[in-house]
Amino acid sequence: MPPFTPPLLASTIFLVGGNLVPLGGALLGGWSVYDIVLLFWAENLVIGAMQVLRMGTVAVLRKLPAMLFLAGFFCFHYGLFTFVHGTFVVAMLAPPGERAEGLAGAMALLTSAEGLLWGLVGLAASHLFSYVVNFLLGGEWRHPEPMQLMVQPYGRIVVLHLTILGGAFLATALGEVAVVLALLVVLKVIVDLRAHWRQHAPAAGVTPDRPAPAP
Repeated sequence: MPPFTPPLLASTIFLVGGNLVPLGGALLGGWSVYDIVLLFWAENLVIGAMQVLRMGTVAVLRKLPAMLFLAGFFCFHYGLFTFVHGTFVVAMLAPPGERAEGLAGAMALLTSAEGLLWGLVGLAASHLFSYVVNFLLGGEWRHPEPMQLMVQPYGRIVVLHLTILGGAFLATALGEVAVVLALLVVLKVIVDLRAHWRQHAPAAGVTPDRPAPAP
């Protein structure tokens, strides 16, 4: 665990807080494996949108108009990646009655107040807060190279969702009891925290394994 600067500590708290809704949904027994994995897939969309916002910020503040072209290519490439990933999640985990509706049905569930909307809002708020305190106010926008911003999200979400999908199939095999689903959410949070620290600690002069230099 890294020594925390105030922005990193604040965004870490918000990251954990953003996952309290799916954790509550799992513990209270109202959510299924499909609900939880679908919500975490939708978090990919939030991560992609925030990355485009980061690219736009760099383009404006560092006067790099070429970054806007890279942002457009990123939208195409990342959009295709998330589309295929989402289609796989629906095909493998959705209940038979919802599977035929495909991603359209999944998006309806995600944007319904009676469905997963508030969980998605919580996760989105966590990523938006991290953008403001780490990237914008913390000065991370000064450092990354354009291509670094292009590929940055992939390492995080590939490892994260391989972990989630592995846990989801295990949860399905063991039975969708509340404690198993809660452990799936906790596993996701642990992997996500590690990725969050690796991404943001170096920009603050901290590494996950080395203390911050004294002022």
